[in-house]
Amino acid sequence: MLNVRRSRIVAGLGIIGAVSIITVILIFNFRPYLQISQVFEDPSRYHNQEIQVIGIVEGYSGGNFNLTQGNDKIFIDVSDITVPDDVENGIQVVVMGWFNQLLYLNATQILVQCS
Repeated sequence: MLNVRRSRIVAGLGIIGAVSIITVILIFNFRPYLQISQVFEDPSRYHNQEIQVIGIVEGYSGGNFNLTQGNDKIFIDVSDITVPDDVENGIQVVVMGWFNQLLYLNATQILVQCS
């Protein structure tokens, strides 16, 4: 009887521990999409961090381009990735990559909305 009770306590603590670990992992790996205006409020806050920015493609002709929101622009360097075929000027995309406070993002991935 005592062993059954002890086993249930250990199992309960194991479940609580596993849920806690999963929650912490999800919190630290969750990066919300940032609007360009949010980045412009304090670019140094995101310096040397991997971020996800949502905006409109401008100046794309097969290579680097600007990601825009109104008059705000972030330069997107795509030299280290393959740009999806459906990227074109005027569409909204999410760009993930390493940000430099000089408004430069070295892209690691580009997500295009499915039509």
